[in-house]
Amino acid sequence: MFFKTSAFVSTIAAMASAHMSMLSPCPRYSDGQGCPAVPGGQTVDTNIRAPIATHDSIDQPICKHETPYATPVATWKAGETVTVNFSPNGAAHGGGHCQFGLSYDGGKTFVVIHDELKYCFTGGSSSGNGVQVSSYQIPLPKDLPSGDKVVFAWAWNNAIGNREFYMNCADIKVQGGGSSFSGPKMIYPNYGPSNPLIPEFNGNYETGLDLFKSRPQITVTGSGSSPAAGNSTGPSYSAAAPSSPGGSPSGSPPAPGYSAAPPSPAGGGAPAPAYSAAPPSPAGGNSPGPAYSAAAPQGGNSPPATPEPIPRAAGNQDSSPDAGTSCSLPSPPTPPSGGSAPPVQDQQQQQQVPHGAAPNYSAAAPQQASVPGGSDSCKPGAMRCASSGTAYQVCLNGSWTDIACGPSTTCRFTNIPQCLPASFPAA
Repeated sequence: MFFKTSAFVSTIAAMASAHMSMLSPCPRYSDGQGCPAVPGGQTVDTNIRAPIATHDSIDQPICKHETPYATPVATWKAGETVTVNFSPNGAAHGGGHCQFGLSYDGGKTFVVIHDELKYCFTGGSSSGNGVQVSSYQIPLPKDLPSGDKVVFAWAWNNAIGNREFYMNCADIKVQGGGSSFSGPKMIYPNYGPSNPLIPEFNGNYETGLDLFKSRPQITVTGSGSSPAAGNSTGPSYSAAAPSSPGGSPSGSPPAPGYSAAPPSPAGGGAPAPAYSAAPPSPAGGNSPGPAYSAAAPQGGNSPPATPEPIPRAAGNQDSSPDAGTSCSLPSPPTPPSGGSAPPVQDQQQQQQVPHGAAPNYSAAAPQQASVPGGSDSCKPGAMRCASSGTAYQVCLNGSWTDIACGPSTTCRFTNIPQCLPASFPAA
C-alpha cells in the first residue's frame, strides 16, 4: 500500500510541474489572472501545459484551440520589444527549439518573428527538466502590418523525452508600421506523422536545425479588420505557389494565406537566415526581421522545407506522457500477485478527444477548495492549494495529502496549483 500511495503522489507532483505553457500574453482558454472569459460553448483549459501532438498522433488542432477570444488580450506596436512569460516551474525537457510567430489569416499560417533554437528555457545544454529561462524579449519588426485580429503563437520542440509538439496562441492587436512583412514560415515538426520528425537530441543540440534553416519565406500584408467602407475587412496575402519539392500537387491551388515562394538566388534554395551563437539581444534592440539565438550547423545548403498542410485534430488519440513529467493521471497501480508494482508511467489511459477539444490528461480536473486538508473528504485526483499556502494538496483514497512547497515559495492556484516565489507576478 505504501508503494502504491508514494508512487501515485510522485506522479501527481510531477504532473503539477510538467511541461510548459505561456503565462502572458494570455493564451487561449487560460484561467490566468486577467484573462478574458472563454468564448461561449468552450471551457477553461486545465491542461494548457500539455503538448498538442506527438509525431505518432495529433490530440489538438494548431493553436490548441481554434475559436479566438472576442477581444484582444494585448496591443503591440510595430518596432517595440515585448515580453513573453512562461511557467517558471514547468518542465524544460532539456531545452529544444522554440518559434514565435504572427498570423494575419486567423491561424492558418504564421510568419516567424523570433527563434530560440537549441536552448529554449534552459539557456544552455541540459540533461534535466529545470527551467532556467522563463521569459523572452521579442523585438517586433518595424514593418509589421496593422491588425486587430492577429494571432501570436509560441511553438516548441523539446530536446528530451517523447517526440512532442507544444503550441499556445494569444489573440492580440498590432498597430503596424508598414504595409507588409516577410519572414520564415512557421513549421510544425513532430505534429503528427505528416510533418517532419525531430528525434530526441541525445546531447546533440544541432538536431533538427536544418529544418529551421530551410523554412520558406512568406509575406503577409493587411489593413486590419476596420478599413474604409467597401474594402476587404481582412488582411490580404500573396499566393505564389510553393517552389520547393513536394509542394501542392499539379493543378492544386497553393495553401491560402501566404506566399510560399522563397527567394531564389543563383544556385538553388532559399538562403539560410543569419544565426548567432550569442544569447538573445536584451530589450530595446529592434530588428526588422526574425531574430535567432543559436549557431547553425556548418555544411552545404539544405533544400527548402516542403510546406505542409495543417492536419486536423483526430479523435481517439492519446499522447504518450514523458517519464517523470506525465500529463496523465493514472489510477494507483495494483502490484501483480507475488511481484512488484509496475512503473506508474506505464499505466496509460486512452481518451476520446473530439475535434477541437482539449484532451483530458487527468482523471479529474484540478479543483480549488477552501476547507483545510487532512480532515475532509474529497474526490480522488482533485488538487488545490493548502490554506496555509505552504503546500499544495492532492486527494488520495478520499482524503487530502499535503505536498510541501520549497523554501521561499507559496502555493497559488492558476491553471493548477503551483509553488511560486513571492516575487513572481500574478498571472
